[in-house]
Amino acid sequence: MLKNLVFLCSLFCFSLSSAQSYTIQGRILDNDSGEGISGVTIFNLNTLQGSISGLDGAFSIARSTMSDSIAFSYLGYEEQIIQFLANEDEPYVILKKADYLLDELVITALGLERDSKSLGYAVEKLKSDALKEVQAVNFVQNLAGKVAGVSVSQGATGVGSTSKVTIRGEASFSNNTPLFVVDGMPINNNTILNETNEAAAGFQEIDFGNGAMDLNSEDIASVSVLKGPSAAALYGTRASNGVIIINTKDGSNQQGLGISYTSTASVETAFQLPQFQNQYGQGNSGQFEFVDGLGAGINDNITYSWGPELDQGILIPQFDSPVIAADGKTVRGGDVAVHGGADIQATPFVSYADNLSDFYRTGSTLNNHLSLSNAFYNGSIRFSAGDMRNQSIIPGSNYNRQNASTHFNIKIGERLHLSSSINYIRSASDNRPSNGYGSENVNYSLVAWGPRSLNTEILRDYWQPGLEGLQ
Repeated sequence: MLKNLVFLCSLFCFSLSSAQSYTIQGRILDNDSGEGISGVTIFNLNTLQGSISGLDGAFSIARSTMSDSIAFSYLGYEEQIIQFLANEDEPYVILKKADYLLDELVITALGLERDSKSLGYAVEKLKSDALKEVQAVNFVQNLAGKVAGVSVSQGATGVGSTSKVTIRGEASFSNNTPLFVVDGMPINNNTILNETNEAAAGFQEIDFGNGAMDLNSEDIASVSVLKGPSAAALYGTRASNGVIIINTKDGSNQQGLGISYTSTASVETAFQLPQFQNQYGQGNSGQFEFVDGLGAGINDNITYSWGPELDQGILIPQFDSPVIAADGKTVRGGDVAVHGGADIQATPFVSYADNLSDFYRTGSTLNNHLSLSNAFYNGSIRFSAGDMRNQSIIPGSNYNRQNASTHFNIKIGERLHLSSSINYIRSASDNRPSNGYGSENVNYSLVAWGPRSLNTEILRDYWQPGLEGLQ
């Protein structure tokens, strides 16, 4: 019994000694100055534990064996992996500065390449991968949240509308748009608007977009943002709000013939709609009767929802109530030019709680892009074509765009380099939605003035019978 007890005690002591951990303590010094380096990441490759050096470069890390391998890494220095022996006491770790880090070439004015550290102004560069992480149809929107000091505001009428860009805030009360330069060529990025009178019942503003939005993200190699007037002195007063320099792909990174095809599809819906009351319908002071929508009836020239109560079994002549025309055909009460003022049959005055959500549809965007590129011994060439088709959430509104581009490079001699790029863009829309305060803005008309008794489904057939294309 005594022998067994002695054996168990010996085994327990051996287990304790084998599980004992050792600690390495030392200092990390700069190879040039000999001063301690704080913040160095220390990682034990055996135990997978880590630590960070203190203010004077002092460090301490646990190890499990007599010869653990410890890795030391710090930004701007070469990484070192050292195997420490058990008899080393207070070792010194010397880190050498790396001469290949933090060097970056950026495109500045007139297409010149400069080392970012040699510039006297702020500049940031984005590569193509950063622009395609969550790719938007509007190229300008891809810059949102990716460059410090650059603010991007999306247009209010969906795909095809202007995306406003400002660098370091609003600098004036008029134009704050930076200059866009594509392959060394400045482009017009001003918003295109129609002539309006801004009257509530007149022609409303239509946003036809701006120039930069039609660039194809698949064709862009890099984007450099020059901030402030000093950064863009070579471009003159047009660049007082900064410059966004865009370099397109030229095929120089392709070894041999390369073919690339990308296709993306997306859908969109109305995100959040207002909540409405559904107790009272069209009219005022509890009264309503439709005749011609111009005031001949009772409050039929207004769309306030202060009329009679809904869903109470009340029968009232309305816009979509049936009318027997002179030829015997049944038309709507609103088809005044067809029935000529005939009697409108009274129909139940009911609510349409989902009339706004029923009006909007599910929008869709399909984007296809094909590119061919090839690099040869003294140059490169790239051709690409893209097709984008969008259907808005607003019925009848769409936006289509076709892109084609060619980029050619050739080195003729030691001091002569020829580069040429051609971009063709064609965009069109059958019916872009209006902005502003007025009846032409369908969003405003339905949200602010659409009565709760309005059946939006009947409005899909918006031509009066026999007057298609006219009224």
